[in-house]
Parts: sequence; structure tokens; C-alpha cells
Amino acid sequence: MKKSFLLIAVLLVFGSSVFAQDLDLGIKVGYQTPKLSYKQADIKAGFQNHLTFGLFGRVELGMLYVQPEVMYFKTQNIFSLDMANTSQTWIPEETVTFTLNEANIQVPVLVGIKFLDLGVATLRAQVGPTANFTLASTTLFDKTFKITNDETGEEVTLDENKEVFDTKTIAWGMQAGLGADILGKITLDINYNFGLSKVFGRLNDASWNNYFDFSNVDNTKQSLFMVTVGYKFL
Repeated sequence: MKKSFLLIAVLLVFGSSVFAQDLDLGIKVGYQTPKLSYKQADIKAGFQNHLTFGLFGRVELGMLYVQPEVMYFKTQNIFSLDMANTSQTWIPEETVTFTLNEANIQVPVLVGIKFLDLGVATLRAQVGPTANFTLASTTLFDKTFKITNDETGEEVTLDENKEVFDTKTIAWGMQAGLGADILGKITLDINYNFGLSKVFGRLNDASWNNYFDFSNVDNTKQSLFMVTVGYKFL
């Protein structure tokens, strides 16, 4: 399914010229952030740590337009796990922190309207569904963590490469935001991605539920702002 959706998006970006005369193609670069900031240090950190880039196409129908995109980006989320609610005294009371790093391809298909022409710039509003495809996922724990059962002698270890979580290979969402076309060639967009799908699937090893309380991460959905600057080369 994800291959079919990605193929459709690529065809929308690169094949629309067959069906429409008023077609724009361009490149975009920017960053993702949980909150918007005008501070130079925050913007610089966004580009350094959460860089996103890709291609977009736009078919215009008067004041309306359809804009499919194919964007690559990386995410880094930090979570904490508490010990499970258990009366077994051999389980220590400790919190484990882990970082989830992912590389993704995001495919939004936006429908927008141009609502104000200022001459040198045209303001836009847009909304549409998105699909995020996870290309790679790594879970890094803050330390090696061992639990030993005094009754059975069983030892459980969390280390950097432990595959505890099953992250979803495709996550659905919605995107909405505002944009501007400057001098007909430069684009500026600020969109907000609403996560509709959970980040995590089932646990790879159900026995981990005996040790940790996953309730604070079970319903995690990824929602971020995306700030991009683009250039129409066609």
C-alpha cells in the first residue's frame, strides 16, 4: 500500500504536465519543530537537527490549486518509561529514557486557495492529507539497564540496540497552513502536521509489559510545524 501511495504522489508531482498547462515544479528546504520561534538560534538549530527537503508540484485552477509534495526529513523524540505497577520486589523503581531516531519520507497532497494578491507576493492557505513512510528507525537507551529475577535467575537487559518497539512503517496525518509566493518564483510555507496514527505499533516482545508501563507512549502521535522555503524551477 505504501509503495502505491508513494508512486501516486511521484506521478502527481512529475506527471501532471501531461494533463495541465498551468503547472509549477520546484524544490523545497526547511526544518521541522514542535513550536515556532523567530529567534535565530532556534531557527539555526532547526536546520541543523531537523532538516527537511524535497520536491513539490502545483496545478493551478484560477484561485485554487493542488500541490503534491515528496519530502525527506529526520525526527528525534525522547521518551521515558516507568516501571510497571507490580508488587514484585525484585523489580527496581527506576525510570529509563530512550531516544527514537527516524528517517522519513512525507507525502502530503494539499488543496489550497490564493486569497490575497499584494503584487510582489500572493498569500495562500492550504490543507490536505499526508502519509509518512519510515525508512529507518533506531531506538537508543540512555544506559544499559538490567533486571534480575531473584526467583528464577532470569536477566533482562536493555541496551542501545534492543528492539523493544515496533514503530509503524506508515503513519497518516493532516497538514494545514499558510504560504506566500514571492516574485512568482519563491515560496514560503508554514504548515502544521497533525498526527492521526500512533508512532508505535505492538511491542516486539510482549514480556516487556511485565517490567515497564507503556501507557505514556502507547498513544503517541507525532505533530510538528514545518517551515520551508522553495523555488519554482518550472
